[in-house]
Amino acid sequence: MSFVAAVPLAAVASFSCKAPMPSAEAQWRQGREEAVRSQLLGDAAAKFGGLRFYDFDPACRMRAMLEPERPPQQLTLGASDGSFRPAHRVGRVRLRFPAGEATLAVYQLDDLAAEYPDMLFLPFRDAGAGKETYGAGRYVEVDRLSGGVLAIDFNRAYNPDCAYGIAAQCPITPEENTVPFAVRAGEMTPAGHD
Repeated sequence: MSFVAAVPLAAVASFSCKAPMPSAEAQWRQGREEAVRSQLLGDAAAKFGGLRFYDFDPACRMRAMLEPERPPQQLTLGASDGSFRPAHRVGRVRLRFPAGEATLAVYQLDDLAAEYPDMLFLPFRDAGAGKETYGAGRYVEVDRLSGGVLAIDFNRAYNPDCAYGIAAQCPITPEENTVPFAVRAGEMTPAGHD
């Protein structure tokens, strides 16, 4: 008779199967930190301890069809300095995250359209806002691919500059882009904001 030692389930569950971080991701994170650090002045620069990120998650790299809004809906987005920024809602994307599904609006900022005519803007706030993630929400860049497909990588979700005390006119995430679950990818709440 042979005996096999039983391994407690909790011990098995404690091992992590994290995906290795691609070198392009590590470079992006380093560049992002250098960009934030270069804008900090005085006391804020002295206290800056670096950016905090969730572990890289390949499931948070997505492709989705843009469901266009025709015509694009003109609106204004509130900004961190109390002003308003003119924008257009150009459509929506349906996304499947590890924690659930969400439909998010995609915008173009009118004050940047002349300089960046193809730039799309996707601000979002998740259930971790004010705890694990910045309370006013985060931003993620959107790449246009062919045929109306968008590439969105939430591993590169980032906090607005205002989160670090940098003077800027940061758009505030509209209520329609609140995700009812935590999106554990990208930048976390800045140190000192928890």
